[in-house]
Amino acid sequence: MRGMSTGTRPGAGRRKLLQLSCVALAFTVWAQACGGDGGTQPPEPPPDPPRPATVTVSPAASELTALGATVQLSAEVRDQNGQVMVVAVTWSSSSTSVATVSTSGLVTAADNGTATITATAGTVSGSAAVTVAQEVSAVEVAPATGVVLPGTTLQLEAGAQDANGHAVADSEFVWASSDTAVAVVDSTGLVAGISLGEVEVSAISSGVAGRAQLEVVEPAPTTVAVSPDTIMFDALGDARRLVAQVRDQAARPMPGEVVVWSASDTLVARVDASGLVTAVGNGSATVTATSGALTSDAAVEVMQVVRRVTLTPRADTLILGDSLRLAAEALDGNGHPVADEAFIWSSSDANIAAVDTVGVVQGVGEGTAEITAATATVQEVTRLTVFNPDRAPLVALYHATDGPTWVKADNWLTDKPLWQWDGVGTNARGRVIWADLSGQRDPQGNWTRRGLKGTIPPALGRLDKLEKLWLYGNELKGTIPPELGDMESLEVLDLSHNELAGPIPPELGDLGELKHLLLHNNSLEGALPPELGSLAGLEVLTVNGNDLSGPLPAALGDLASLTSLSLHDNGFAGPIPPELGNLASLRQLYLTNNEFSGPIPPQLGGLTNLTQLWLSGNSLSGPIPSELGSLTQLRGLVLYGNELSGPIPSTL
Repeated sequence: MRGMSTGTRPGAGRRKLLQLSCVALAFTVWAQACGGDGGTQPPEPPPDPPRPATVTVSPAASELTALGATVQLSAEVRDQNGQVMVVAVTWSSSSTSVATVSTSGLVTAADNGTATITATAGTVSGSAAVTVAQEVSAVEVAPATGVVLPGTTLQLEAGAQDANGHAVADSEFVWASSDTAVAVVDSTGLVAGISLGEVEVSAISSGVAGRAQLEVVEPAPTTVAVSPDTIMFDALGDARRLVAQVRDQAARPMPGEVVVWSASDTLVARVDASGLVTAVGNGSATVTATSGALTSDAAVEVMQVVRRVTLTPRADTLILGDSLRLAAEALDGNGHPVADEAFIWSSSDANIAAVDTVGVVQGVGEGTAEITAATATVQEVTRLTVFNPDRAPLVALYHATDGPTWVKADNWLTDKPLWQWDGVGTNARGRVIWADLSGQRDPQGNWTRRGLKGTIPPALGRLDKLEKLWLYGNELKGTIPPELGDMESLEVLDLSHNELAGPIPPELGDLGELKHLLLHNNSLEGALPPELGSLAGLEVLTVNGNDLSGPLPAALGDLASLTSLSLHDNGFAGPIPPELGNLASLRQLYLTNNEFSGPIPPQLGGLTNLTQLWLSGNSLSGPIPSELGSLTQLRGLVLYGNELSGPIPSTL
């Protein structure tokens, strides 16, 4: 606030000066109009305008006892004539960290210390001294309430504040206990419990006291603390022990207190009586330690991490054209399966072994490839060799039949695909489905043997995809291996025109797909196996030109698909089985030059599709059955060289 001036009213001097100036101007104009020569003296100059000469600040000294406290200062400005001037002043503080001043002269305490507040008007100024010295107005003790156990201590803290609640730094306190038999306190505020009871502890600064109400009590379980408070497992079966500590009011351990452990989800984690936690399944669970009414928890997280991958079956070979389903299993660090883990399958060479998205491996070409099943972090590799199982049987045939002397054996025993071996055919998967190693006719029509000599190896029976085998017109010796009965896909077996001996293996009756069995013109011996009657799809059976003997098995009548049966030029004896009349599809029946006896079965008259019936060169007797007249398709009937009697039936 500016001081008020006394004496002449403000503005009166300025109006008087203005009036004198107007009189002087009028006089000058009159003198010029009268033509005077100006012989009179000019008027005196006007006085100086007022300007600030002094500034007085009041009050000249102030003391503030609290931060944030204020005092209003005022400044009085006087001119050079000692007159009060109404002009603006500028306020400033020599130390704004101690006291600040507003544009109106309001001073605010900021920190302990002194500052000079200055009011300036023009080039002159005045000042006042301000002292900030906090005085304690209140004392707070923390904690304000609490418990102490006999023989324990509690540290109290005291803080002094001024009237505006600001802390008074560097305050000193005097501590006192209201009952030193219950608790004592030292000069730092450390309280020591002596005996049970209540006590008031005071902290005094500058005559102002703060108090804490304390109680000295017996120790009692107050809290339970579990450590660690969080457990992370990455494998089932992993275990970790939790520790629970029961504490009294002073946070001191209380050994001997009973603690009971429990788990919120035993499908995730189990805990035993000692606090040992074991991971059981993926998920989250809470393990709780309970002592009386007190509890404390620990969080348990189980999330399996894949540490290795296994592949089953542990195969190392794969047959060309076959497929193999590999199963991948992800395991954690303890070997427990990790459920629902996704795998990425890959092959090091898809031209040898291709694998799909679910682990089915297909043998594509001969060679070795690595199949990989990978998770995001771990992978497992199995090495598979794809081989053609037909290669070894063909190699065995080559060696057993003097392959180096064959007339033609292009590419045999090379690493080239089997379909490039002369006389061998394969399917799209590379498996052998036919082999034609028979003799051939040259362009002039002359028969040329291929030159197979020796025996048929039993290994040939492992050609399980073979459909047609032609070995006729060679010089094969020895017996027919019974292992040929294992060629489950075989449709044509032609071993004719060789030098094979011994019996016909009954195992040939296992060739369920066989349609043509050509064994003629060899040196086979023994009886015709009744097992051949199991060949339901057999269409052609030729065993003529051998040394076979014995009666014909009635089971031949079961060959419902048979169209041609050539048994001539052997040593078969006994009656002709009437069951041959069941061969409804039969067109050709050649039984000549054997030792058959007895009558011609009239049942043969039921063979309505028969075109050729040759029975000559046997010991058949009795009349010619009139039923043969029913053979309307018959084109050839040969009966000579028997002991037949009676007239020729008119039906013929």
